[in-house]
Amino acid sequence: MPRTLGLTDLVLLGTVAIVNVNVVPPVGGFGRATLLLWLVAWAAFFVPEAIAVLALSKRYPGEGGVYLWARERFGGLHGFISGWCYWTNSLFYVPVLLVYLAGVLAYAGGTRTAGLVDNPWYVGIVAFGWLAFITAANIRGMGVGKWINNLGGAGGLATVLLVALAAAVARATGTATTPALVAGTAFDMAGALGVMCFAFIGIELASTMSDEIRHPERDVKRSVIITGVIALLAYLLVADALIALVAPEELGAIQGVMQAVHQGAEAAGAGWMVAPIAIVMAMSVGGSASAWFAGPSRIPFVAGLDRALPAALGRVHPKWGSPYVALITCGAISAALTALSLAGSTVAEAYQVLLRAAVVLNLVPFVYVFLALLTLDTARLFERVAGAVGALVTLAGIVAVFLPTGDVGTVWVFELKMTAGVGVPIAVGLWLYARSRPVELA
Repeated sequence: MPRTLGLTDLVLLGTVAIVNVNVVPPVGGFGRATLLLWLVAWAAFFVPEAIAVLALSKRYPGEGGVYLWARERFGGLHGFISGWCYWTNSLFYVPVLLVYLAGVLAYAGGTRTAGLVDNPWYVGIVAFGWLAFITAANIRGMGVGKWINNLGGAGGLATVLLVALAAAVARATGTATTPALVAGTAFDMAGALGVMCFAFIGIELASTMSDEIRHPERDVKRSVIITGVIALLAYLLVADALIALVAPEELGAIQGVMQAVHQGAEAAGAGWMVAPIAIVMAMSVGGSASAWFAGPSRIPFVAGLDRALPAALGRVHPKWGSPYVALITCGAISAALTALSLAGSTVAEAYQVLLRAAVVLNLVPFVYVFLALLTLDTARLFERVAGAVGALVTLAGIVAVFLPTGDVGTVWVFELKMTAGVGVPIAVGLWLYARSRPVELA
């Protein structure tokens, strides 16, 4: 496939993949302690993740990322599980972003249309429309698809700055809230830490496209460092803004950031700014959806080449050089999951179920990533320490996501949904792998 990605593309790809402000409202109700939790997640997960990605991408260059690394270190089955979970996570997470995109765009018409965030028909039209667009754009190749990611990265940074500005205005005018130092239960905080670790996942996306980077040996390391600093500052600024602008009990999981922007704009007497900010933020979320759609689609593409999945998934478009069969397959499955999540439930409920299932599925491959770093024969002491810390934090994060939060009505129903959301995709993957490699599993 053609090498079309430079350093700027990688930084914007990492930014749009990692800086997803949609994950901040669901974990924003812990007072000032929220900021400390973000710092802990960055130090205990992102830093080891960065060390692992750099070490493993250097040792095992090539298309595939987490799939390739686990396969080379632990064999075909474990490589498949790692890649399968990473890919199926995106199938859940892309619908999360599509639902969130609809919620943000509802504010583009001001307070008159903000109520559309709870209308499944409106959400469905926006979600399916954008999914069809990014599928078509990425089939045209990364030379086209990368511009959606780049615009999303720029929109994400603009959103962060605008939200921080709204908080500054509220503090200057005396309309900011006075948050408690610590709020929420220990269980809620533990579950939030798992989601925060999930929020810092994304720098490995470039490694899934290694064969499409112009200078991977030089630019991947630079992009990881730059993106890591941007991500930490962005999450701290947005979390601080939400604390200042919206009371924890009023913070909506989907529309929380736009709530904050609306209150800040009203405090400044500039309510007209809400609609333009909604459009900028929608551009950011739409870019994130494209990045998480295009990057993980390389997993079934490489798995198709390896015959771990149907070989058709390994086909490259004869004109545009894109893994078009894998992209179409990802689009169809994401559309089906979006439709199922919206059927028979509120938009908010669908959002929470999809997000938590995506968190667990996306953390599973990082158990393999950190264990691969820990067992790498060329690993230095600090790399082994990073591997051990990262593995422990990732396992703890997986367990924590299964802990019911204070607003869960029926615990056993919550646990059943979580178990099915995680267990069924993994079981399907193992069945597919068994069909392709019966001798190996026997």
